[in-house]
Amino acid sequence: MIELKNGTKIIFSREKLAHSYKLIKTEKLNWDIFKFYEHSLNLGRIDLCFSQPNDFYHISKSFDDFLVNSRSHIQKNTNSRHIRLQDFPDGKILKVNRRNNSLHYRVYQKNERVRFELELKHRKTKLVQDYLFQNKLDVFEDLLVMEYFKYSEKVLCIDYQYTDWILDFQRRSRVCQLVNSTSRSLTTSYLESQIIEQQEEEEKFFHLLQFLSFVKSLTLNPLKDCKKHSIKKQNYYGFKFLLSKFVHFTGIKISNHSDREKLIFYFCKLQKLDPIIKVFSSKAFRSYVFFPYVECKNPYGNYWVIEVLASEELFCFPYAFQLPKSFLCSTNKNDLWLKVRIIKSLAISSQEKTLDMEDFFNRISVPNSQLIIIKKSMIQLLNELVEVDIIQNEIKIVLKSGKETNQSIKDSTSYHITRRIKYIKFYEKIKIHRLI
Repeated sequence: MIELKNGTKIIFSREKLAHSYKLIKTEKLNWDIFKFYEHSLNLGRIDLCFSQPNDFYHISKSFDDFLVNSRSHIQKNTNSRHIRLQDFPDGKILKVNRRNNSLHYRVYQKNERVRFELELKHRKTKLVQDYLFQNKLDVFEDLLVMEYFKYSEKVLCIDYQYTDWILDFQRRSRVCQLVNSTSRSLTTSYLESQIIEQQEEEEKFFHLLQFLSFVKSLTLNPLKDCKKHSIKKQNYYGFKFLLSKFVHFTGIKISNHSDREKLIFYFCKLQKLDPIIKVFSSKAFRSYVFFPYVECKNPYGNYWVIEVLASEELFCFPYAFQLPKSFLCSTNKNDLWLKVRIIKSLAISSQEKTLDMEDFFNRISVPNSQLIIIKKSMIQLLNELVEVDIIQNEIKIVLKSGKETNQSIKDSTSYHITRRIKYIKFYEKIKIHRLI
């Protein structure tokens, strides 16, 4: 809705508004047509909405509990006085603030979807409207997205499956900020909970994470810094880097010629990753590799240069998790084995993470002296995750007998890690933004 100071209102239907915004994005809308009789132009209201399917996990009782607990959360943590939880034919609806407030928020179910709606009016629209009228749409959209997500995380309980999209936004925002501020970190996306059976598969998985983290640290612009190649319908980006730069990033130790040869062979292994297969029907598919071209050369005899073609999906993917630099390198096979399991337990959508200790003990076969070293390393890695604000300090220990105890990671030692434990549960640390 657009308002003129003389009281005139221009209200767009949803279809007309979508078309008008397309015109704005292509700079085909002349704002001067709204500036007549020397009256100034104001944006009256902006509606933002996110909706997601209400699948079979999201039963009515669970959704009602989510709304009730969100209402309690708002009452405890905000100054909002007008909070209403109403019953409608399709279920309950949560309303935050009055309809004429600067911010009005609603959560409800409609057509088997859950909708999260935010209306901005008055001072909130005035803060962003000039960016729209001046066709600075990147700034306009960024400000609205940040307002929407920050207010959503402020008023909703984020430990429900309904708000996994808020956690996803926070994770990706955190990774972008940290990658821009520090280059040495391991990045990963959401991972399946399946166990990797063979050591060779573990190594390939870990090396892929290492390399993708390194590529992200280069902060390459695919349009300016890389050469684009197309093979059939698949896009790849080509880039070069010094081997010494990769060594510095990962912290890999090279003490002799043999170590260097192993590292060079590391890049050859990238091409042994399973191909991506796109299935179109029972009789049609397309298969392509992540890295169709890898070259290692020493042109002048004093430094190695690596050239790689990487698939567009890997190169441009917005990774959701960032881990400390200690996860970038493994010192031995047991260290790699442990780090892979912690990484896989961390990189899931839920805020609660589970480390399967029963499987941990069943799969490892080492003397007690080495087992103690591995357990100490586990405690150290968890402590590092606490120190960099990735997980909370408290863990829950679930014994095979079913007994549960809470314990501080800071106070934990290798003696606390016994074969009587079934699971260790720890919790991602989520920072709630406070809006002014």
